[in-house]
Amino acid sequence: MKKKGYDDLGRRLEEIQQVLKIEKNVRLYQRYQVILLHLQDHMNREIAKIVNLNENTISTYIKKYQKLGIDGLKLGHSPGAPRRLTQEQEAQVRDVILHQTPAEVGLKTNMNWTSPLLREWILREFGIQYADRGVLNLLHRLGFSHTRPSYTLAKADPVKQAAFRDTFNHVKKN
Repeated sequence: MKKKGYDDLGRRLEEIQQVLKIEKNVRLYQRYQVILLHLQDHMNREIAKIVNLNENTISTYIKKYQKLGIDGLKLGHSPGAPRRLTQEQEAQVRDVILHQTPAEVGLKTNMNWTSPLLREWILREFGIQYADRGVLNLLHRLGFSHTRPSYTLAKADPVKQAAFRDTFNHVKKN
């Protein structure tokens, strides 16, 4: 007759081994590996050396597993750094982009809004420095998408364009 604790340990070992076989995320795999070693009666110090993690991290993973099971080991979402602009300031940025041109807000350009222009305006208006990537992230968060300009020649001769396409296709084939 088997002991109840042994059955439970066997079930938990099998469960961890199954998820280890299918897990593709390296960080999650490492967490499962820590629990497997723990269930195999390795000391936290030994586990830390084997998987190259801090003992406190090992202890945290074990506590999460004991409290919530496998689901306690899932990766959470990192919130990232706090936003630099307030919600009101972000709303103002959105309104300026939608309803004004860079020239209307005092920037010396006749172009449409670009991330460097918006970065310059934000620095001047709010005193907050952004990198180009940060401005692109802000625009994405505000619901804008990035598009590259496309040009069409208004005075182009359709006959000459057709002749060029034919010549170009011929050159491209040869």
